[in-house]
Amino acid sequence: MTESWTDYVAAMDEVFGPAAMAIYLDDMDELTRILKEDPGLASRRSSCGHPTLLQLVACEAGQLPNPVEAGRKLVDAGASMAEPFVAAAGCDSPEIVDLLLDRGADVNGTAQEGNVWTALDEAIYWCNLDVARSLVDRGAHVRALSTAAGLGADLALFFDERADGARLAAHAGPIGSPFPQTIDPALANDQQSLIDHAFVMAVNAGQRASAEALVTRGANVNSTPPGYHWRGTALHAATWRGDRELVVWLLSLGADPSIRDGLADADAAAWASHHGHPELLDLFPTA
Repeated sequence: MTESWTDYVAAMDEVFGPAAMAIYLDDMDELTRILKEDPGLASRRSSCGHPTLLQLVACEAGQLPNPVEAGRKLVDAGASMAEPFVAAAGCDSPEIVDLLLDRGADVNGTAQEGNVWTALDEAIYWCNLDVARSLVDRGAHVRALSTAAGLGADLALFFDERADGARLAAHAGPIGSPFPQTIDPALANDQQSLIDHAFVMAVNAGQRASAEALVTRGANVNSTPPGYHWRGTALHAATWRGDRELVVWLLSLGADPSIRDGLADADAAAWASHHGHPELLDLFPTA
């Protein structure tokens, strides 16, 4: 988290500074004046920092004195809502999610054309499950197997039970991610990768029943599936979240605590220490 509003102002292109300052100082009259003087500012993109002013509001709503009014003024001035809407779901900004939906954002829309990743997927990935449930209540579709796994929803809808071995249905994928560079296109619809990706999602979201169901359907407990920025296993995810019950369960299935992730090159014990969960260290053997 950035230390002060001045850091956010400095992080974006200079032209956005006065408007960002008005947002952080809750000077809505000044924001109105700036947007009237430069009508294109609300829709303009920054080359650094937050891509737009509305995305700044969406991501930093918890640090702002009046995020809803600032967001409203930006939308009225022509700000694009698609990317900030997905960002608000990932940044746990329910008031901005509701504002943008009320102003016409597509609950099943994506941040970029041609992408599959929705606000619901984003909320689940970052474990904002209250936001995720709110999105479902407002009509969000459960897009893929991983979405259902992270929600604790019915996984059977994504399997063809009539097929030999209960093959995945065609709509179980593709794998999506807020970090698309982590997905090899050749694996985006691969059956084993889809199941393993959903398994990690279930563990990451604390959905034990979904994780158990995916183990019975062939999930590899030690897989490092595509789509995750930490490029680790389900055990890394459970350790990151400090979920002792899930960690114990994964170890009982043969999860290997010595596997190192592809981001920090760290094993489960190192993750427990780094993420502030020393109470888990007794579960991992020492060298």
